[in-house]
Amino acid sequence: MILVRPDQSEVIIEACGRTVEDILISQDIDPLTVLITKEGEIIPEDTIPDEQDRIRIIQVSHGG
Repeated sequence: MILVRPDQSEVIIEACGRTVEDILISQDIDPLTVLITKEGEIIPEDTIPDEQDRIRIIQVSHGG
């Protein structure tokens, strides 16, 4: 699968039946600080992507 990072760089990763959350953690990305989209729709972090999927990570900004 292709993982598109918030800086728009792309990484090819083998999904191997792992959840999006597991993949993010393996890439040192905190799943609680990002949204994940596939084909323009937000998906939950327990989604198991297919090898041909293109997953985009969107950094969430918040303030107080």
